[in-house]
Amino acid sequence: MKPKCPKCNSEEFVTKPNRYDILKLGDKKFDVVKSEFTEDKYKMYCRDCGSEIDEKSSMKKNKITLKT
Repeated sequence: MKPKCPKCNSEEFVTKPNRYDILKLGDKKFDVVKSEFTEDKYKMYCRDCGSEIDEKSSMKKNKITLKT
């Protein structure tokens, strides 16, 4: 079972800001080759509802935990 956002059950999460993707054109679409962070600090959010993820707590508990 994939970890899900406790607020909206989404399985997708995004970082903000300070990240960029290196892309290559594949079969009629761009494919992500590699993602790099431009700074050490970043925040994680649920892609659907925008809730901020508590990364340290989530890793410790092995489940998605929201910041309060």
